[in-house]
Amino acid sequence: MRAHFVLLALTACSSLLAQDDEHPFIQSFTLTVLDGRIHVEWVMTGGSTCDGSQVERSTDGVDFSIVHRIDGLCGDPAFAVPFNWFDEAPPELSTVHYRIAFSGQGRSSSKAVEYRQLTGSDFRLFPSPTLGASTLMLRVPLSARVDLAISDSQGRVVLSVNGLVGREHPIDLSPLPAGVYTVTAIADGRSFTVRVVKQ
Repeated sequence: MRAHFVLLALTACSSLLAQDDEHPFIQSFTLTVLDGRIHVEWVMTGGSTCDGSQVERSTDGVDFSIVHRIDGLCGDPAFAVPFNWFDEAPPELSTVHYRIAFSGQGRSSSKAVEYRQLTGSDFRLFPSPTLGASTLMLRVPLSARVDLAISDSQGRVVLSVNGLVGREHPIDLSPLPAGVYTVTAIADGRSFTVRVVKQ
């Protein structure tokens, strides 16, 4: 019980420290995953001396690059000013980190969000090689009906599933012997074909 209390106290303390570490210009900072994009929103409580601001993005939380700029005075000392930006091409299938930089006035803390969508590729199957479990991602509407067929190296269908819905589908090759398999998906009037190696 004592250890549990200490853990709760440390957690509360850590949360307070995280809030205290936020940039004084930032009142709120949120990320929202949408269909094909990420909405970055922040509210500034001050900062009229800040000449320009920018949104920085990273996939590892360490190396950031500028993805959006806002020129001119950033914020107002008298009232809160909301800002927002839509990232139209987030790095696909990754944890995406964002922070706000104020020219000559430091940066906000970074926030991260999981983005499990395809933005550049039409399909991805990972991992390959696999011991059995893989995931097939398709760039189709969320409501798309998907028919899957898995064929062995001789072209024989060893597994098929019809009537799936969505973009992300687990594929389990565990019952099958090691070898190279072809996964074919029919969805949204298109055909997607990818090979996977079962170890």
